[in-house]
Amino acid sequence: MAGHLCFSCSQPAVPSIDGAVIAIIDRSQLLVRSSETGHVQQVYDLPPGFATSCRFIRWYQQSGIQRVLLADDARIVVYDISKPQMYAEITGANGLTKLANVDFGRTHDEVMVFSDFGFKLQIWALTSKRAIEIKDPKSVLPCYSYRSTTGHLALLTRPASHDILMIVAPQTHEVLETVELSTIDAGGVMYSPNGNWLAVWDTASAGCRVLVLTADGHLFKTYSLPQNELNLGVRSVQWNPGSDFLAVGDNEGTVTVLRANTFTPRMTFTQPATIESPHGSVWQEEIGPSRTRGYAEAKQPATSPSNESFRSVKEGDAGTSILEFNIDGTLLATKSNDTPSTLRIVSPQSGELVAALIHHAPIRAIRWHDRHADLLLIQCAIRDPTIYVWRASWSSPRIFSVSIKPPFGRLAASWLSSDEGNIRYMLTNSEQLAFGQFTPDGAESQANRDFINGLGPEDMFDEGHSLDLSTARLLEHDTMADDTAAPGLSTQLGFTSAVEDTFHYRRPSQAVP
Repeated sequence: MAGHLCFSCSQPAVPSIDGAVIAIIDRSQLLVRSSETGHVQQVYDLPPGFATSCRFIRWYQQSGIQRVLLADDARIVVYDISKPQMYAEITGANGLTKLANVDFGRTHDEVMVFSDFGFKLQIWALTSKRAIEIKDPKSVLPCYSYRSTTGHLALLTRPASHDILMIVAPQTHEVLETVELSTIDAGGVMYSPNGNWLAVWDTASAGCRVLVLTADGHLFKTYSLPQNELNLGVRSVQWNPGSDFLAVGDNEGTVTVLRANTFTPRMTFTQPATIESPHGSVWQEEIGPSRTRGYAEAKQPATSPSNESFRSVKEGDAGTSILEFNIDGTLLATKSNDTPSTLRIVSPQSGELVAALIHHAPIRAIRWHDRHADLLLIQCAIRDPTIYVWRASWSSPRIFSVSIKPPFGRLAASWLSSDEGNIRYMLTNSEQLAFGQFTPDGAESQANRDFINGLGPEDMFDEGHSLDLSTARLLEHDTMADDTAAPGLSTQLGFTSAVEDTFHYRRPSQAVP
């Protein structure tokens, strides 16, 4: 395996939206590093103690403007990476409460600040240094959505015993509509990518129930299962990029794809433990005697490990927890927590299984590539610095590892910007960041060494940075194996526990200058 470039950091690094640069907090500085060349493009000195207290790193990118936001519970700082100094600072925005979430708004000039417990949302204008405030945003994820075509904000609030949907105008933040919803306890809101529709789904205790509204908040249709049909409610909802379909995953592992405009079921499929498909392939992770990981095609019917096989999976945590369309909407990736180590890739047009991938550990996250429509990154809850990659055009999926020194801790994987010859990715934890790349046909890229050799001494050996040219090694023993091995299966196979996903709740608000 080719060498990999590794840098130190004080918190997990975060790539920009297009993956061209990476925000890295290292000791008392914020570094903006190119993902293509590895060179440092900007260095910012952080306020004292901020490097350890920072809880949020967010990017904005549009129309050639790139900004990065950092926040703790006391202050928010914003940097425009085209300028050498801090762009803006907000202090005391949350009063005595903690921040539940911070993010850029619709424009580069807006910052949304959500107080804990759904107390309020503030939308700050960085140029005027003023904020408007909206009371009682819901403590759900996602509780707000921006309309892509006009910039209107749809926001769920709960000022009393009823859910209220607010439609807020861009720039002026005037409240244009307030709609009392028929939901018991709305679980989220999402505009369709084309901005024509709003989907609001109810809490799981209300059964499988999704409200479809027009862009200005008027009810168009309610999708629900018959009242006499037992169901455990909605777990996940996702529009496809073309706004042709709305996928609804429930807490029983069933996925229903609704046609847009009529919002009637186009197809429904389940995710049973036994997988058998005349058209799709089934791949199973294998770990060899030297602890090298790989995929082998499984004989059908194949059986997926259940959630009972993984001791760290929460009891009762069921349903479709992952539901993601690829960039052109031709593929849909799903995971049911009843079989947490198995990922299914389905065609939403035909309903046929394209591929299923069975792993030795629960799946933590997936990411479709934004340029290569059939390319999917999978991250499992293992301690090894490893990613799993599936591509429709490959003869089999691939597994790549990078050279991060132990202890590995909780790792996060992301795609980076790519070129014609190399597809780049990164793995990061609270101490290190590593780059890796492979060719479009799935071969480990020898350009890794060329990438490293192109760096100057100031990039490789500035204070706090180190270069690791060793080949990646799997641990002699998975540190999580003994606690999480599936009953009846050898712990040397590396079964590992699920690491619970962490979400910061997003919340919105109302305007008072």
